[in-house]
Amino acid sequence: MKKDSLYNVAKRYVEIIEALEKTDDEDRLLNLEEQRAIWHNRLMDKLKEEGLPFKDRDHVTRIAYRIVEREL
Repeated sequence: MKKDSLYNVAKRYVEIIEALEKTDDEDRLLNLEEQRAIWHNRLMDKLKEEGLPFKDRDHVTRIAYRIVEREL
């Protein structure tokens, strides 16, 4: 994987979540869910790399939104 910034990984993860919320197409939902899992793991790895603690998977998602909204 290309070295992405924490912001870029969080942004892509949030984009996927938002796309999941907007689609009703079952094939697209399946693909997006797979992508969500991949990018969630990348985000967790990036957070660890940057030394940013997180409690659980839900916390990682909240952190992603905060990063994208430029709160972190």
